[in-house]
Amino acid sequence: MELADLDVLIVDDHEAMRALLTRVFTKVGVAKLRAAASANEALTALRARPASLILADKNMPGMDGLAFLAEVRGESAFGAPKIIMLSGDASSAHADAARAAGADAVLVKPVPPSALLAAINELFAV
Repeated sequence: MELADLDVLIVDDHEAMRALLTRVFTKVGVAKLRAAASANEALTALRARPASLILADKNMPGMDGLAFLAEVRGESAFGAPKIIMLSGDASSAHADAARAAGADAVLVKPVPPSALLAAINELFAV
């Protein structure tokens, strides 16, 4: 799969992070790109159209990133998207919890665009 073929959903309660990630994906040619400010908004977006890649923040008000991952993994209608958990928490306990909840990769914020794209390339073997 080419990067430009990805259908990406960004889930983060911080507008600046959503804008930054949107710019990164736009620069590499991703056209199918959506952003959600909350886990509930993201679930609504996924019900309308599943994504091939989800980037989800761990710490969000309301439903946090771990609960969101469990919801996505528990709903067969969402398919089997690759999920990257983003967090400011660099602890191995956090990474283990994210993987247990269904994350395919865990990246620590701030994430350099090159590290993000490398993780995506690894997940999709692009």
